[in-house]
Amino acid sequence: MNLRVVTMIPSIRRQLCVAALALVSIPALAEPDVPSPPEDVKPIRVSGLGIRVSDLERSKQFYTEVLGLKVAARVPAQGEAHEYLLGLTGNIREDTLIIIRRGEVQPGATEFGSITIVVPNGRKMAERVLAAGYQAARPLGDGTNFVRDPDGYLIELYQRPTARVQ
Repeated sequence: MNLRVVTMIPSIRRQLCVAALALVSIPALAEPDVPSPPEDVKPIRVSGLGIRVSDLERSKQFYTEVLGLKVAARVPAQGEAHEYLLGLTGNIREDTLIIIRRGEVQPGATEFGSITIVVPNGRKMAERVLAAGYQAARPLGDGTNFVRDPDGYLIELYQRPTARVQ
């Protein structure tokens, strides 16, 4: 009986080695070897996010007067605006922009995810949004909160966690 166990161990070891090698060689489990784009076409930064809004001026008011963003540009520069580029500083070259465009908000368009804005106090900013007549997307709590813009887009008012003292 001991002889059988001794002869089975190398067999089991061999089977495990073969199985391990097979797993390592499966292409679907391996990281794809995708080369980085060449420097002359490599993205520099994420510039912004564009959304369609039903009332351009109402949305501009929400993002500027309630949330505190600044207009970095309007398109076209003269005449009736079709879109606004909004950011924290108003510098179109440095900000990550929220681009609001006049247009029909298609069903389901507002459920793409959320627009995240980092704020020092998520609850206070959410209370400001509610005081301006807009809706909370979830019950308010301490820290990060979620509200809706005039068209129903989900806005995450992200408050960075504070360091815990232990």
